[in-house]
Amino acid sequence: MKRIIAAVAAIILLLTCSACTPKGSGKSIAYPISSSPKTLDPQFADDANAMLIINNTFEGLVRLDANGDIIPGIAESWTVSSDGKTYTFKLKKGTEWYCPNVLKSEFGKDFYDRFSSEKVTAHDFVFAFQRAVMPETGSPNAHRLFVIENAYEVHYNNYSENLLGVSAPDNHTLIIKLTEECDDFLQRLTESVFMPCNKDFFNAMNGKYGLSHKHILCNGPFYVSSWDTETSLTVKRNEYYAGEQEVMPASVVFSYDSSKESVAKKVSEGSATAAFLPPDCPIPENSKTVSSSENSVFGFVFNCADPDLAEASLRIAMCKSIDRSLFEEKENAVPQSGFVPANCLVGTSAYREQVGSQTLRIEQDNAQAATLWKEGLANLGKDSVQLTVLCPEWLDGAVRQQLQIWQKTLGVSIGISIENKSPEEISKAVAKGEYQIALTSIESAYENTTDFLAVFSDGGVFNHNSASYDGIVNDLIAAESYDDIIKGCYNAENYILQNALCYPLYSRSSRFVVHNDADGIVFLGSETNVSFIGAKRYD
Repeated sequence: MKRIIAAVAAIILLLTCSACTPKGSGKSIAYPISSSPKTLDPQFADDANAMLIINNTFEGLVRLDANGDIIPGIAESWTVSSDGKTYTFKLKKGTEWYCPNVLKSEFGKDFYDRFSSEKVTAHDFVFAFQRAVMPETGSPNAHRLFVIENAYEVHYNNYSENLLGVSAPDNHTLIIKLTEECDDFLQRLTESVFMPCNKDFFNAMNGKYGLSHKHILCNGPFYVSSWDTETSLTVKRNEYYAGEQEVMPASVVFSYDSSKESVAKKVSEGSATAAFLPPDCPIPENSKTVSSSENSVFGFVFNCADPDLAEASLRIAMCKSIDRSLFEEKENAVPQSGFVPANCLVGTSAYREQVGSQTLRIEQDNAQAATLWKEGLANLGKDSVQLTVLCPEWLDGAVRQQLQIWQKTLGVSIGISIENKSPEEISKAVAKGEYQIALTSIESAYENTTDFLAVFSDGGVFNHNSASYDGIVNDLIAAESYDDIIKGCYNAENYILQNALCYPLYSRSSRFVVHNDADGIVFLGSETNVSFIGAKRYD
């Protein structure tokens, strides 16, 4: 009954105060993403598309405003102890879960009536955090909670989840105890793995939680109204949202399109309102670049699944005979020897700035390259190898000069051909493992350095299955102290560089573009963190 009254009141208000509606609000926003999310369970999701949608359909204790500053979410206020290790949050009263009407048909009216008026409480956060660190959940982002007291022990040492340092003395008070002071803890609380989860609803879903729009409760500025895994996912404005910011668009339609060229064309035509485009993608006509992210490293990438390139000595020999001066600075490119993109953070600071000149790389040494090449051939029992380099046309001349250096340094035992392809074609070939050597971009969907480096365990795009690298990443994920995280990131990066899985040349920027007839869409550093709360369209 309360919701019916509220809906009637909203209609009356709309009819009587339509003149007060901000210009451009109330319209639908179209935003292409590469594919359908696998799940919208915040504690289990790990792909960029899922995190993007979760960030717009869930509300954590705090959230980021348009300037990237922390503002209240479900928490109206919080205090931090003098040692920085205990956070006490006071939650807003009366904030509700949005229960989709479609649940009536599957679970019945009584079920719907209960959850359509269910309040978000501190206990929902306790349950969510416990779920995230329990090993049986298999959360790929459990490590983000390891700063919480006993989180590591619950995840790895069979401690009871009830020992996790999170408690709810009452419905509106949440206490979180940390193992040590964490400067970026409030920022972490904006991530999907920290979103609340209603225990009773979760259990009632019987394993389907987050797998369709019918099996999820949202509490953010939008709710998931429809979800077709083949075409699109639509979120609509949550009229019961109790956040600090007014929600402007009526809906956001996330259509699936893996072709960035197609996406750019849609932005130019106006059928897409905004898009996050990779460095090689031209800026569409009729659009404006509102933000950029130095999230891409461009260079030589080696496929270690290839029988010849599986031999590390050959890869290192080729890297040791690369003449970097051939690859002069290009448009939207800055020379870089490190592998981790410039946008990646440890804590609140850029990883690249923290390691600075310590970053190692394979230095040019043609004599040593020739020796390593002979050793590699001997290990393979071969006299020669034939290799193909996938190369974008804009680097064809530089690569041909580099081929001459390889042949002069390594001798007639190396045969190399060049195959020109578009950047998008090269990216697809690398993703499928259908390449030997490629000049391409590796982009980070994440701002967290640990998350970026973890992508390359279990093979990754290099198809390099290494117990050594996986061990480094596992230690990094388990690291709790700031110094250990920096050290772990450094070790993982240098493993990739010293084993010549990739030879970085440039740091490049992806661009967030918006059609000229729209504004208010906020890009907050990575493709997982785009806010549509203030989005407006004027066409």
